Amino acid sequence: MLINFYRFFSFFFFLLHANNLLFIYLFIYYFFLFSSFLFHFLFLSFFLISFFFLSLFFLFLSLSFSFFYFLSLFFLFTFFLFLSFSFLSLFFLSLFFLFLSFFLSFTFFLSLFFLFLSFFFFLSFSFLSFFLSFSFLSFTFFISLFFLSFFLSFFLSFFLSFFSF
Repeated sequence: MLINFYRFFSFFFFLLHANNLLFIYLFIYYFFLFSSFLFHFLFLSFFLISFFFLSLFFLFLSLSFSFFYFLSLFFLFTFFLFLSFSFLSLFFLSLFFLFLSFFLSFTFFLSLFFLFLSFFFFLSFSFLSFFLSFSFLSFTFFISLFFLSFFLSFFLSFFLSFFSF
């Protein structure tokens, strides 16, 4: 192995001393191509892993909040979208996991339940606030009518007493 290593570098230095610019150009080109591929692969894998862990994080948070479930589905969808576009061989696997996360997860039904509860509470609180505001408005209307009638009767009695003398 050491002899092959020595032969490779002796051949490289022979080509370098022979001023073979094409070889140097190809070496630099393939070196930068490989390094850019490695950088893109590492960046993409870090990006996909972060999307995956973010989706898992929001999926676990969706046990208590229904809003985070849709956020986790968004992250899962983007994760599997990037996965399927970058690795075409894993496209069917990503579709399988996508359908699994959509239909077979327990958090989907639980978050739908929480969504229904939040919608129900939202409607009940909105009706309650509407009823309370309407009752408060009617109460203030009746109080204002009472004070208006009181002041009108007071002024009428005052004017009547003034004109009676």
